[in-house]
Amino acid sequence: MKKRVITLLMLPALLGAAIVSCDDDPTGPSNITYTATLNNSNELANAQGNKPNTGATGTWTGVLNPTTNVLTWTLSFTGLSANSTGAHIHAQAPTTANAGIVLNFATFAGGNFATGTTSGNFGGTVSMTSGVVTGLSITGDSLRKAMDAGQAYVNVHSGNWTGGEIRGQVVKQ
Repeated sequence: MKKRVITLLMLPALLGAAIVSCDDDPTGPSNITYTATLNNSNELANAQGNKPNTGATGTWTGVLNPTTNVLTWTLSFTGLSANSTGAHIHAQAPTTANAGIVLNFATFAGGNFATGTTSGNFGGTVSMTSGVVTGLSITGDSLRKAMDAGQAYVNVHSGNWTGGEIRGQVVKQ
């Protein structure tokens, strides 16, 4: 009888341990971070065979909350040879090719990018839903897949380098 009583008394403790060791995370999945390091050497040569060599640099970071499916991004750059004329995410392309603009930071309602500067810090948010997202030329889900696969890049254009002065491939961390 003593063994049964001890076993019954231990049962709540054992059940509690089993519940605590469960893999389910009540706070939801972790955020996903993407980064891009922008510089001249990442740019491809223009039609005349020229590449910028201005020393301009920049960084882009995107943090995706998988629960809300919202990507919060920041863009920082410095040293452009002329005022910025635009900044974008392009997809689908590896580091050796160019691709079309899928998100224009200058016209997208979810951000604060302003042209006409040689340096700056900007940011915003974009919904990464599977449906059509206003301001994106592809679905948010397609953009996420491109970023996950390393097939998206961030580009900052200037008056001297209209095809892009600095570029960085988006890398999932």
